[in-house]
Amino acid sequence: MLRHTAKSFANFGTVLKFQVIVDITTNVAAVMVMNRTIPIDNSYVYIANGPCTLVSSSVCFISYVLMTMGASMTIYIIMVSFIVRLLIVRSSNPPHYIIIALIVMLSLPIPIVSSVMLLLSRSDDYIMTSILHEHLPEYAALNETIFGLFGFQLRFTKNILLRHRRYSNTGHDNFIRFADTDEYSSVLNHFGIEAFRHKIMESLQQNGEFLSDKTRRMHALFVKLNTLFHHQMLDQQCAIPPVVFVVTLVPVQLEYLNLIRSPLIEAMINILARLSTLISPIIVLAHIVPYRKALVRWITGQDNQSIHPTVHSSLLPDNSVE
Repeated sequence: MLRHTAKSFANFGTVLKFQVIVDITTNVAAVMVMNRTIPIDNSYVYIANGPCTLVSSSVCFISYVLMTMGASMTIYIIMVSFIVRLLIVRSSNPPHYIIIALIVMLSLPIPIVSSVMLLLSRSDDYIMTSILHEHLPEYAALNETIFGLFGFQLRFTKNILLRHRRYSNTGHDNFIRFADTDEYSSVLNHFGIEAFRHKIMESLQQNGEFLSDKTRRMHALFVKLNTLFHHQMLDQQCAIPPVVFVVTLVPVQLEYLNLIRSPLIEAMINILARLSTLISPIIVLAHIVPYRKALVRWITGQDNQSIHPTVHSSLLPDNSVE
């Protein structure tokens, strides 16, 4: 029957480690900026409430870009994890360098280029402050850290946000075109994930006689959780516990409805919403025992000692057949 070795677990762990790094970067950047987004006519105005305000608006803008880049990378990382999982299920344990190549080629290019273009598209702070002072003087009067993008027009289609530029500017136009490409690429990734999901379940059925019930349940749970995350992203949500989701996402989405016109109340809601994202990994560690044990082994230095060719893990299949 198929063996589950520490080697195959370590190889798939490369994807998990990269995803953890991206998640941590995204959460920390979100907490750093704690931005209130205000669409005004053809512009995005961001009011920062986070620790970045103690440094400069440039640090706030960079934090915002890192947050959006991490969110953009997530869907591509899910695609890589499905590809690697399919290879493992088919008893083809991919070498470490193949996994690294998949991460570099699929997860990095579009989010990084899009983020660089976003950095280059930043408008002068005094322009954004003037726009805010003209339309919403109660916000501008607080002397908050303000940054943003001037000259963007929004229109929504079903689940795709298309961005357009009203005025001629080559740098902004290039960013808009690439942002649209990023959106379309994400949609294609959604279809790809569905295809790989189907192939994984199909392979589990074909190899069912060689797998234990525990292994089949483990693979099926992986597919279920990642598919749930995938569909939640289609609805512009996050794969986080329900309480954290309500506290985090609902206030942020209500910003766009402009139901509250109190800068102080909105700032407090934003700070609470951003800080609550840090609760999610704590909940995961508290409820998923293998994650908690793995973290303890890693902190105490026992992780490397536990990996030995003769030691078998109950998590992932290797290409050995008995």
